[in-house]
Amino acid sequence: MQPNETHLATFRALGANPIAMDVKELYSALQQGVVDGQENPYPIIHANRYFEVQKYLSDTGHFFDFIILVANKQILEGLDAGQKKAVKEAAQAAATQQRRMAVEAEAATFAELKAKGMQFDSVSPETRAALRKASTGVVDDVKKRVGAELVEKVLAEAGKR
Repeated sequence: MQPNETHLATFRALGANPIAMDVKELYSALQQGVVDGQENPYPIIHANRYFEVQKYLSDTGHFFDFIILVANKQILEGLDAGQKKAVKEAAQAAATQQRRMAVEAEAATFAELKAKGMQFDSVSPETRAALRKASTGVVDDVKKRVGAELVEKVLAEAGKR
């Protein structure tokens, strides 16, 4: 896994023994059996050719990764109303397009991974619910660190998928 405490804590809550590892070392770790699996989006799995050293694939939906657009608050506030509106509309359009492209890339690489021989095992709604329940404490910890309002917004956006 990537060295991200929230990701590591989530997998610990699910009963796994996660290992933070540089992505550059992952292929050989999978190949040599040092690790049993990995956690990455389909495009990353495909780009790094993990399908050559990993047979099974599933989609638990355990994380909603997102990209944050950051702006200098002082400069943004210094813009006139029309400029602010244009910047915010452009940011929203970019976010919408990025999400559309990400969904398309996921679907395309998912199909390619199966075509390369990976066996896909779906996760039942009951199992997804159990995973969410087991990781509730991690979500609560994140709320304490970054604020409940932000976490609720992310959860609401993830619920749209």
